[in-house]
Formats: sequence, C-alpha cells, structure tokens
Amino acid sequence: MDERFLNIINNNLNLSSTEPLIIAFSGGIDSVCLLDLFKKTSMRLIIVHFNHGIRENADRDEKFSKEIAIRDNCEFISEKADVITFAKLNHLSIEEAARKKRYEFLFRIAREKGAKNIAVGHHADDQVETLMMHFLRGSGLSGLGGMREKSIIPEFDPNIMIIRPLLTFWRSEIENYCNINKLIYVVDETNFSEIYERNRIRNEILPYLNNLYPGLNNRIHKMAIIIQNEDEFIKDQLQNSWNKCCLQVDNLFIQLDKLEFLELPLALQRRIIRKAVFTIKPDLRDLSFHNTDGLIQYLMKNKPGEIDLQQNLIAVVGSKEIIIGSKSKEWIDILYPQLNETVEFNIQEIKTIKISNNWTFEIKNCSEREMKSNKKEDEFIVILDADSIGNENIFLRYRIAGDRFQPLGMEKGSIKISDFFINKKLEKAARDRWPLVVNSSGEIIWIPGLRPGNKFRMKESTTRIIQFSVNQHNCYEF
Repeated sequence: MDERFLNIINNNLNLSSTEPLIIAFSGGIDSVCLLDLFKKTSMRLIIVHFNHGIRENADRDEKFSKEIAIRDNCEFISEKADVITFAKLNHLSIEEAARKKRYEFLFRIAREKGAKNIAVGHHADDQVETLMMHFLRGSGLSGLGGMREKSIIPEFDPNIMIIRPLLTFWRSEIENYCNINKLIYVVDETNFSEIYERNRIRNEILPYLNNLYPGLNNRIHKMAIIIQNEDEFIKDQLQNSWNKCCLQVDNLFIQLDKLEFLELPLALQRRIIRKAVFTIKPDLRDLSFHNTDGLIQYLMKNKPGEIDLQQNLIAVVGSKEIIIGSKSKEWIDILYPQLNETVEFNIQEIKTIKISNNWTFEIKNCSEREMKSNKKEDEFIVILDADSIGNENIFLRYRIAGDRFQPLGMEKGSIKISDFFINKKLEKAARDRWPLVVNSSGEIIWIPGLRPGNKFRMKESTTRIIQFSVNQHNCYEF
C-alpha cells in the first residue's frame, strides 16, 4: 500500500514537498490511514478538523483529532458549527448542510495557509456508493464517472484542488493497513444509521446486489474509470463548441449564439446549457433533465420567449441569441443600451454623452470620405442628413404612449413603436428604457441598434452629414 500511495502522489497528483498540504481529518479510519501514509513523506501537513455538532460524540472526535496532531507534531486547526440550524435556515438536508459548511471551512483554511491542495480520505467503496447514488438519481455521464483523484469545486474555490489519494484503495485494504500498523481511530456511529441515503446504499443495497452479482463493486469501480476517460474526451469537444457558441460571460449572465448552438449535437447542447448554468451558479449541485431538455424543446419552436430554469435563473430566447441569467435581469444594462434619464442636446455640439453605466451616445460631424469608410454592418452607428434634423434641440428619451415611427424604407404611414419592437424581436425587458433619438416635434430620428427614420436618411441632396453612435464603454463587445 505504501508503494502504491507514493506512486499516486508523485505521478498522478504531482504534489510539491515545498507547499503545505491540508489534511481533512475526521478521526475516522480513512483519515487516520491517509494521515499516516502522508507522514512518511516530507510534506508539511496541516490537520484540519470540522466539528459539525450533529452527533453526540462530535466533541470527542475533535479532541481525539487534536491529540493526534500534537502526537505527530502537526499544526492543528478546528472549527465547530451548528449544522442543524444552518440546514433549516437554508432548506438543506443535514448531509448537504454538513458538506457545505465543512468544505467552506477547509477551503478558507487552505487560502489562509497558502495551500493549493486539500487531501480527503475517499476510497474505492466511497466511489461505488457515490456512483450508485448518482445512478439512482438519474445522473448523466459526468455523474456516473463519480469522484476524480483530483478535482476543482468552483462553488468553494476556482483554484484550490481537492485530492483523493485513496480513491483506488478498498475499505478492506485501509482496515488491514490500520490493523498492521496498530493505528487507533474513532468510529462514527451515524455510519450505521439508515436515515442517510449513503448509509442505506452502503449497508443494504450494495450488500444485497453483491450477493446476487458477486464482484459487482469491482465492476462498478472499473466502469467509473472508463466513463471518466470518455467524459474527458467529451469535455474537450465541449470546450471547442463552447468557444464557438459563447458570445459573452459575466457573473450575472451567459450569452450564447443561438444559430451556433442549434447546429450542435443534442449531447453537446445539453452540456452547453449545464456549463452556462454552473458558470453563473457554481453552488448549484445539479440541473434537472426536465429543465435542460425543456429549454432545448422550446428552442425547436423557433420563437422568442423566456424559460424558467432553477434557483431564480431563466433562459431568454431571442432571434439570434440565448441568454441564461438571473431572473431579476440585472444584466440587461450590460447587454443592451439602456437610458437612465432624458438627455437634451444639439447636433452642433460634438460630444459624448453617458446614457447609463455601460453605454455612451456620441455625436460627430462626418465628411463624405468618413461616410464611405463607415459603410459597415453596425446598427449602432448611423449617418444621417443633418439638414433634415435641423438646428433645434433634440432628445434622447424612452418610448412613451402614442409613439409612432416611420422606419427607413417606409415611404408612407408609420408604425407603433411597440409593434416595431415586437417585429424586431427586441428583448422585452429592454424595451422600456431603450434610447430613442427624437426631435422637438416627437418625430423619431433614430432607434439605435434597429433603424433610422426614413425622413432623416441620407439623400443625393445632402450637404451636411451627422453621425450618431451608441457604444459600450466597458470591456464588453456587443
């Protein structure tokens, strides 16, 4: 066991002896074995114990862990938390609340101590139990691959690694090692309680299945390795597809190219949606098949709208894009030009006006040469006949009831602004504060990003040219 362990930490995990290593230490047989094996290396170990306060013997386990640390001359850090109250307040199961608080503590200590790795005592039997739990919950391929020897948990930290050096060792091997080396450890009495899902799988379901199908645990464990390898291959394909599909990434939203997305195979579409959701909500443990496929089915209808996902997330489907973001839509002002308040100006004043936190409106005179060079597909830049606009003051304002518009190409009549926005499939949440350039008579000169007014277009008789543009003034590109 010693030789296999050293091979894993040197070749698989590539641990450095110059960096501190956090040992997640419960005092149970797995963590005692893990600590003893690491003691035979030259690594600087920090024993970290989380007292979840759930069991009667929780304080005993903390005391035992501290005594082990003193005996082995290791730094010891512990913390106690009221997991039961935390679970109630956050509507979590006791298991999930304990996991969350424990990992929050472990990662916090790792950051404080400058550790890049946290070693936990998960072993092969834990892996089989985890796969069975995922299978019973209807997990996809990633879940059926189970735990990895090293992994990042973005929910807690994007850089610090969880390592599992014992993942290929069976519980029987760990018990044998502890017996040979006369190691003492505490026993968690909740391991025998059937109120926890994992315990039911460990104590009832897997023994029953192994009795019917001898060697099942070994086959499940090998299956996990095969699935992990295939999952890594798919993840490489996913990254290529993500690079093509993803237009913008923000803490509040992900913007995807709808047409690129629809070109992907169904398996990659599902993974793109999951990746987008977990990028915004790294603490979300899972995304249901119902929600994932619900969005894909809606996209097949080829119409704009919104789909509810999970934890106050929505998917907004437009004509060319899919936005996955918070239901409150704080991201609207990042993606679309939004006007904070009415602005009055004159086209003779060449200036830049800040219209919101992320957008500016710019006015400039334009020569004929500049006009020719600016003939590119950018709906947020427009070149107009300055004489048609006149020298009176004009306004940047929101739409108001009764607004009508004669867009470029409509020689007679006009259309309601509300209908025009619908025809253009403009995101509904962006319509009320979308900037309009309007003259004092209420005629709409230009709707940025959509269309100029027909009356104010460039003509053969045009002598004065004015250019308006709306631009993002942060790091984003529209």
